[in-house]
Amino acid sequence: MTRPDPAAAPVRAARRPVAAAPARTAWRPVTADALQETANHRTNTERAMNVPHPPGRPPAAVPPRRSGRFRRTARALALAASLMASSAAVTGCTAPAEALRTPCGLVIDGSGSGASGGRGFDAEAKLKSTLVPFLTDRSCGTLAFAPVTRSSQTSSCRVADVDLDPPADETTDRDSLRRSVRVTAIKNALTMLECARTQGGSDVLGALARIGEAMPSGKETPSLLVVSDFEQADKEFTLRVSEIGTDESRERAVDTLLGARGVPGIAGMDVYPVGYGMRHDAKPSEYRPFDAFWTEILSRRAKAHVHDDYRK
Repeated sequence: MTRPDPAAAPVRAARRPVAAAPARTAWRPVTADALQETANHRTNTERAMNVPHPPGRPPAAVPPRRSGRFRRTARALALAASLMASSAAVTGCTAPAEALRTPCGLVIDGSGSGASGGRGFDAEAKLKSTLVPFLTDRSCGTLAFAPVTRSSQTSSCRVADVDLDPPADETTDRDSLRRSVRVTAIKNALTMLECARTQGGSDVLGALARIGEAMPSGKETPSLLVVSDFEQADKEFTLRVSEIGTDESRERAVDTLLGARGVPGIAGMDVYPVGYGMRHDAKPSEYRPFDAFWTEILSRRAKAHVHDDYRK
């Protein structure tokens, strides 16, 4: 048999390799954890690509993006609010303080019964502890002074009145200014007390008349701080509790005291005693007629308004 010539044999096409079939993945059950993992993967992908979330599924918890215009507007509003708050604070600080309009008076007892220790009621200690609260509580704008001496109306003990609300411009710290003039008021009061102690005697009625005359006339009701135990003892009259135990004897004593001197001009004024009747506090049998005596003079005849705010 003759073999064919290899050169003359037709050329056959090369065979393509057959691709192997992909291996089958082993089946596994779908679990809740797998579903959650897939959902998380999709959510993270959408978040990175800024893809709107598909309906039916809640959006990813991503803070809303703010435009530059929105941020500038927000900053402007915040700055405006801050400026308004600062303006209100400055306005509150510079608002004018309320004027102090009450005319006030101080009566200070320089008699021996006002000494410290023993049976004295310590006029100096009571003055220091009550004067500033009195000036503050009563909104005192001015303060006049009167001493209790052997002859209070004609006593040479005198100190200048104090303007407790002096004029000031808008830049002045009014509270500081008022504190400084109250210090001046205390100094003047102690000067008055020191002088009164050199003259002796205890003309309380004359001191009330003198301070009443010092009060200016006007719409505001004057307030009087009377630092005294109210023991009337001068050359013409001495108050003895043993002699005013009955209504009749007390009436005679009041008429005797007021006879030539008259009623002090303190009608309608507010009177604040300090140290009133302290020598008789421990003995009701003495305090009752003493209090009735001065109530007749101050409230009924002089028609003043007596208060116990600072009575000690």
